[in-house]
Amino acid sequence: GDRAAREPWRNLVAQLWHAGLDPGGLEPLAGEAHGSLRELCESGIAAPPASSTGRLFDAVAAALGICPRRQSYEGEAAMRLEALAGRAPGATPYPFGIAAGPMPVIDPAPMWPPLLTDLRAGTPAPIIARRFHEGLATVWSDVVATLAGRLGQQRVVLAGGVMQNRLLLEGLADRLLAAGLQPLIPARVPAGDGGLALGQAVIAAALDEVP
Repeated sequence: GDRAAREPWRNLVAQLWHAGLDPGGLEPLAGEAHGSLRELCESGIAAPPASSTGRLFDAVAAALGICPRRQSYEGEAAMRLEALAGRAPGATPYPFGIAAGPMPVIDPAPMWPPLLTDLRAGTPAPIIARRFHEGLATVWSDVVATLAGRLGQQRVVLAGGVMQNRLLLEGLADRLLAAGLQPLIPARVPAGDGGLALGQAVIAAALDEVP
């Protein structure tokens, strides 16, 4: 798990395995032991599942050849992917799946076939990166709008480290506004771990009845 956060290629192999796709032939994976890693995914040994959006960003970045072997710091691949997407004016969103249930689950597997097709067709990397961002913003807005309607809510808090991605944040906020919802964006409290730490401190204080 920790190595996957440092080495984006591992997330790419895991994503392709989940989507039932063969990673063979992808240049960023050349020389890597992706066969052994796929065996770990299949066995579940030393391969803890992750729902982190950051790991999905790492996988897409690796597919585009953005620091696939190792990141200098956590979030480097995602930041470079955002910068790349910002060079494309707009693009058709990649498709994502939504598993129905009490709590909808977003599935990135449908995104990978068209993304790999674009890669093999020589589609410019900024367009691929932008299609990923647009797809993520679209599926999130669809899920949130569904849940908001079910719960009778209109305000939506956008938080988490990934909301430091301005391109994704603005794309999602625009879609929520178009759906008649009110997105709330962190201003005085960090969207990522800093806000999490503050929330934990508030809860601890409340439980201890500290004023």
